[in-house]
Amino acid sequence: MVDVHTGGSPLDEAADTLNGLIAETQGKDVLLLFSGGSAMALVDRLHPDHIDLHHTLSVLDERYTKDEGASNFTALTRTSFFKEANDRKVLSIDPRPKDMETLQDAAKRFDLALKHWHITHQDGIVIATMGIGEDGHTSGVLPMPEDEDSFNGFFLNTSKCAVGYRTTPQKNPYTDRITTTLTYLVRHVDHAVVYATGTQKREALGHMREEDGNLAEIPARILNKMKDVRLFTDVKF
Repeated sequence: MVDVHTGGSPLDEAADTLNGLIAETQGKDVLLLFSGGSAMALVDRLHPDHIDLHHTLSVLDERYTKDEGASNFTALTRTSFFKEANDRKVLSIDPRPKDMETLQDAAKRFDLALKHWHITHQDGIVIATMGIGEDGHTSGVLPMPEDEDSFNGFFLNTSKCAVGYRTTPQKNPYTDRITTTLTYLVRHVDHAVVYATGTQKREALGHMREEDGNLAEIPARILNKMKDVRLFTDVKF
């Protein structure tokens, strides 16, 4: 069930909630997964004093590109929060493609790194920031209503934490993508703070609340199946 907050300042309230979740889990092993786009604005509002060697930082999804201006992880590394955490020797998982690494190889490396974290931190907690796009996408999972079988094969794959896939430029200018799966979000994300603002997202937010709707049409519907989701928005829907 999604806990929706529509009053006050969505960015301030989302950041306060995220800081509170991190503070509450101090002393425990925590994996922090950050979304790109507008949700990255939350990161610079985090208190680095809450971060220690129990934490691991990464992103929820990445673009397969060498363009640093398009990379979610690069955007994360440029925040004051990440720089402070890095100075404290906090570990991170970097899914950016390496030289000569194919899309599938980069996705496999990210998948294995997430699996390794869960194996070595069996009581660990995962906290994620998330957004919702105008098309109803969330994380790096874009709609694929024209090919539901492929969508399910990629994103509902029970053996994968992360996958690589290619979409069309008509759907998104970043066609080659690496993302955590919808199965991963349901199974492993303990707390999600969702930041989605702007009237242009009203339709997507409304469709998101349709719990029995098709995930391939509106991937953000997965939020209804996750453990603890708190959505902050300025949109009434």
